[in-house]
Amino acid sequence: MNEIQQPQTQSKNSILALKLFVIAFIIVPLNSLWVIDTGIIGHGVNYTRVSLFMNTIFIIFVLSLLNIFLKNFIPKLTLSKTDLLLLYSMLCVSSAIAGHDMIQRLYPLIGHAFYFASPENDWQELFHAYVPKWLVVTDKSVLAGYYKDRGAFFYQNTLYVEEYIKAWFLPSILWSTVIIALLIFMLCINILVRRQWMEREKLSYPLAQLPLEVIDKGPNLFKTRLVWIGFAVSAGIDLINGIHYLHPAVPSFLYGRFMLSQYFTTKPWNALGWIPLEFHSFAVGLAYFMPLDLAFSTWFFYWFWRFERVLGNMIGVQALRGFPFVWQQSIGTCVAILAAAIWMYRFQAWRILKSFFGVTSGEDPAILSQYKWALLGLALSMGYLIGFCYVAGMPVWVSFVFFIIFFGLSTTVTRIRAEIGYPMHDLAFRPEVIMVTIFGTRPIGPTSLTMFSYLHFFTYAHRSNPQPHELEAFKIADRMRIKVGWLLITGMILATITGAFAACWAYLHTAYKFWGSTWPGWPIFNRLQSWLNFSRPTNFRSITWMGVGVLMGSWFLIMRRFYIWWPFHPAGYVIGGTWSLNLLWFSVFLSWLAKWIILKFGGLKMHRQASAFFIGLVLGQFTMASVWGLLGSILGRYMYHFI
Repeated sequence: MNEIQQPQTQSKNSILALKLFVIAFIIVPLNSLWVIDTGIIGHGVNYTRVSLFMNTIFIIFVLSLLNIFLKNFIPKLTLSKTDLLLLYSMLCVSSAIAGHDMIQRLYPLIGHAFYFASPENDWQELFHAYVPKWLVVTDKSVLAGYYKDRGAFFYQNTLYVEEYIKAWFLPSILWSTVIIALLIFMLCINILVRRQWMEREKLSYPLAQLPLEVIDKGPNLFKTRLVWIGFAVSAGIDLINGIHYLHPAVPSFLYGRFMLSQYFTTKPWNALGWIPLEFHSFAVGLAYFMPLDLAFSTWFFYWFWRFERVLGNMIGVQALRGFPFVWQQSIGTCVAILAAAIWMYRFQAWRILKSFFGVTSGEDPAILSQYKWALLGLALSMGYLIGFCYVAGMPVWVSFVFFIIFFGLSTTVTRIRAEIGYPMHDLAFRPEVIMVTIFGTRPIGPTSLTMFSYLHFFTYAHRSNPQPHELEAFKIADRMRIKVGWLLITGMILATITGAFAACWAYLHTAYKFWGSTWPGWPIFNRLQSWLNFSRPTNFRSITWMGVGVLMGSWFLIMRRFYIWWPFHPAGYVIGGTWSLNLLWFSVFLSWLAKWIILKFGGLKMHRQASAFFIGLVLGQFTMASVWGLLGSILGRYMYHFI
């Protein structure tokens, strides 16, 4: 019997290794190239600006449809649910690395400070000496090809020139190691918290619902008429608007934005500020899966912050610069959310620590093994990040505080997403700005301030943060009753490593073929110039308002704990002040209203039935966005952007 099982096991392992190889070394690089081409050139929508990555949803949607055909005609080629989940999780990780708030922000920083230094901005004298030369490219003849400078420098429209490759090779390798360490730390946090958040606290994970339905129930889901009605509505709107973009003579439908603020131009109502009215099918669809009270909190606090400005304008408080201190209060509320999550985790943390030191805790041995490796991974990845920054010139205390703040914010974003499932989370709470606010610039020092500018590529916002996607892959596996073993974890680690290097290659390949972005180089180095020219003291006013945010967040959490009717969630207080809600508040409101009406008059049964329509809305818009993006990449031209 053992002799028969051994060849079968070896065969399964060989097939598994082949699948991982194909995904990691063929599909991941192609996907990274596609994400970057649409993201920095404009051949399509930037897929990673929204919470669910459009390209990954499109790929598993198409493969799930293809699976129906393969099952009937070529059964041997049918992809299993585990295959689809593995592919989805690896594509999410690699897309996050190649996404809007990681690689697409890194390369515009690497050469910017040297290429655009001038006597007017005085960058050379101010901070060039603090920049580690092994992390950047300083040769202007190499950078001319990136920026397509048709002035003093000759350049070639391809990356594949020996001089270019040599210049970019070392910085690309070193920054890739930073990305790998960041994602491994995030993955280790997720391994430690996943059972607590899924099994004990039973968080809802609204954004995991759509990929779960497609992967787990694809054939049955696609038999539902409401899915295709929603798909037709959403895809039809984007098809018409896409044709209108190419040929303006063709009429559009729900195209562009309507400005409500044009009706509020006199005091005190002009304090409401910029209020666009837009309709986005994907946001309506995703918001349907948000818990009703959380969807209400989201759009309610959007208006709450604005009416607070009106009130300030009426009583003259707007003279207090920064009122109502949305950024500061939001950071404080995030601290309250994270502190509450840590407090609820305390018993699980104690069990994990006991098991790490060999004390029996009653946990599954396989799970305990994962915990031990996760703790080791946390120590090694944090050690590498701090060591990297130390060699670059940052004091250990500065880099340690910086990364603690960053991973705290990242975990808070993951927690908010697991609870509220907002369609687009751009929480621009940057650890470097928080540290300058608390400590001032002088204690941090010019070297660390300079390094902050280069680390900005992963701190700007959390739209394409990979940590929530890693955790949602675990949730999908749990709902599908697939044991979260080393297969899924290995797949995500492999996607992290290959995705980091593939994204670097894809960005440079695209930049030298078309052109490289200068954003966010200008605002970041102008900020550094300001920090170095004008020393910042500790900002006690901002710290005070952060404290107010902690109190507000704690109050919301306490009220939700003791009063089940309490409709406000601290996550809504945070999201209500974000920029993206300007674009999505109306869509979230429409979805909340539709869900409230359905539950009020149709009950849970109608709510479950109607969910197929809202899934169709998301699939339709994501599919058309991907189709326009593919056409744009093939034809090499701009295409319709809906967001």
